[in-house]
Amino acid sequence: MGGARARPAGEPPDGRRARARDPDHPAGSALGARGRAPARVPVVLVLAFDSSTNDVSVAVVRAADEPTQGPREVLVEISVPSRGASEALLPAAHAALGLAGTTLEGIERVLVGVGPGTFTGIRIAAAAARSLALATGAPLSKGSTLAALAAPALASADVGDVLAVIDARRREVFAQRYAADGGVPGEILCVRPAELRAGGAPLVVGDGAVRYREVLSGLGRIPDDASPLHRVTATGLALSADLAPVPAGEVVPLYVREPDAEVRRDLNPWSKA
Repeated sequence: MGGARARPAGEPPDGRRARARDPDHPAGSALGARGRAPARVPVVLVLAFDSSTNDVSVAVVRAADEPTQGPREVLVEISVPSRGASEALLPAAHAALGLAGTTLEGIERVLVGVGPGTFTGIRIAAAAARSLALATGAPLSKGSTLAALAAPALASADVGDVLAVIDARRREVFAQRYAADGGVPGEILCVRPAELRAGGAPLVVGDGAVRYREVLSGLGRIPDDASPLHRVTATGLALSADLAPVPAGEVVPLYVREPDAEVRRDLNPWSKA
């Protein structure tokens, strides 16, 4: 697939190869203080995807079947520029599954980013997630796009707090602050860039930080425009999301602001309600 980026199974984000351990080998097993192996946590195969920005990102992840705890191993990630999420999402998902050596039938959880972001992108992602869950019988989970954006930066050593900023168009941004100590995130904001305030000089990431660098540079450190920290990825979604299953009816777009189509209709006196 042109422009696709795939990470081989077991390779960490920094490119170092991870060696697989044989759980039956003494060096690959862990025994408790009394010589008994600790209880094993069930592992599920997760298909994670996000299309809330200008990229469609899909990952196949092996994760402990616990809502917020346990290791999460990214087997494959593919990100492609989105000329249209409706056309790019499912082909990218099938490509990622193929590279991971599995199919839709092997997926045990569907995880989707529900926004905020582009209204069309998050609607398509939510609808695709519900359809895939219905087709496979896999439970659904959902996550925040802003949390997915902040997660890779928060995983870095000594980075401090992170301010995630996504271009909301109409000369506004979606923003949320995340504490380095894992505390409760700040409120999700939809404001003009000049209205953002942030004490303590956080790391500022996201396409909104890139677009409005000149305005936001006084808030904290903004990485170079080409930094991968500015991208929303399915890997970030998998690292940050609560994997607890939710009903399909709860997998809905997180708009934060009124959708553009509704605003345009309100501005058009001849539009039909």
